[in-house]
Amino acid sequence: MEVNPLEILKESSKRISPTLIEYEIGSEIEIILYTLIKKLRQEYQNFIIISFHDAYLVLRRYLENVFSETEVNTAFDGVHLISVNPILETEENRPQDIIKSTHHDIIVGRILEATSKINGESLFIILGLDFFGIRIGKDELIDLFPALVSTIGRKKNNNVIMTLNVKVFPQSLVEIVNSFAFNVAHVGIELQDKEIRRYITLIRTVFLEYNLKKWYYTLLGKKLVFKSVNSEGLIF
Repeated sequence: MEVNPLEILKESSKRISPTLIEYEIGSEIEIILYTLIKKLRQEYQNFIIISFHDAYLVLRRYLENVFSETEVNTAFDGVHLISVNPILETEENRPQDIIKSTHHDIIVGRILEATSKINGESLFIILGLDFFGIRIGKDELIDLFPALVSTIGRKKNNNVIMTLNVKVFPQSLVEIVNSFAFNVAHVGIELQDKEIRRYITLIRTVFLEYNLKKWYYTLLGKKLVFKSVNSEGLIF
């Protein structure tokens, strides 16, 4: 297996689910997620995105400013979009299922109803949980997250990947959410000698030798380039 954090995360997600990618604003999470989707997409019969509060629309708009519209369309070809509480997404992305509710039980029930009709191995991407937590409330997010995990994350043929902006929530909430994910990665930024560096740390995967390992990354053209960091903080 290639010693690359996204390749490790990809393989770990295929073995055990769900996966949570924590991120900070400015970390280029969109490109990390886009690259991971391209790695996984062709290995699953179904591709389902659950988008809270127009998060899929936000992702698409960002990616189309970096990559060509054709490339982005290819990566998301055949997606089944479940949009929760959309405003603009309804017109622009034409979701197959629209859910309008602020209560976690109703949302999860409607998601279960929509996905029960989909057979075969499925890749799920869940976007905008942070939007939900900010707009509806932290308590509802704490109830929603484990309910989603138990509904779709534990099924044998499902690979579920979720993103969450952890900087907008208290550490206590982040720790609760983390406890429900089998794979956890943190994507962040740091300032070193007036230079902004983006990094990814694999916090929890099935590959124990890579857990807590850190990589810095840059976007070179349209490709992510990773440089690993050893225990002394040296880059190589």
